[in-house]
Parts: sequence; C-alpha cells; structure tokens
Amino acid sequence: MKLQLKEWKAKDISFKVKENGEGYEEEKNSFDLSMGHFFPKDQPKEFGIGLRVNINDNEFDLIVEMVFSFKLDREVDDEFKESDFIKINAPAIAFPYLRSFISNLTLQSGFPPIILPSVNFVQLAKEKTSK
Repeated sequence: MKLQLKEWKAKDISFKVKENGEGYEEEKNSFDLSMGHFFPKDQPKEFGIGLRVNINDNEFDLIVEMVFSFKLDREVDDEFKESDFIKINAPAIAFPYLRSFISNLTLQSGFPPIILPSVNFVQLAKEKTSK
C-alpha cells in the first residue's frame, strides 16, 4: 500500500505573549500533543489526521492545530482504520511539518525558535491503547 501526504493546513493558531514577566515565577515550560483522525465520505481513498500542540513557555502561550490529508492507492476500509498507518505512520510523517512550522513561527515572531522534541509515535499509540 502506498501512502502519500496530499496537503496540510494550519487550522487554528493562538499566540499570546505574556506581558511584563507574567507567569515567569516558578512556571516551567510545557509541551502537550494531541491528535485525531477523520475519513471524508466523498473521498474513499483519503483520510486525514489532526495534530494539536499546546506550548506554555515562560514568554508566551502557543496553541497550533493543523490538519494533514493523505491519499492512498486503495479505498479506506475498516482494517485500514484500525491499522498502524492511522496511529503511527501518518502522525510520524506529519509531525516534522508541524515541528518546522512552530520553529519558524516563534523565530519570525521575535523569540528564540521553539524546537519540539522528537515523539515516539509507537510508544504513544501503545499508551493510548492501554488507557
């Protein structure tokens, strides 16, 4: 089976700078990643995933939501919907685009670039399954 990233778009961005050291005290930087998926009914050979990153930095709060559309060489069926392609492969393909976007956004906003850590999507899928 062939899987191809068709397109990606920033769906929602919230960038709030903290004024005059607000939140600087003992606050630690945090990074939270969540994801979901969707299957367009009118495109039987396509599916999509959504990634949302919430970053709480000493200088700003940033939330970015992106959607990624993928194309397959066959129709999406129930077996595919339960496969690792949805939970592991597609997010692993999409994540570098999100990571680069956030790095460039923070840099172009006048802050040191935020470089998101690597994510082990295999481990993340296992943790999600065990919950």
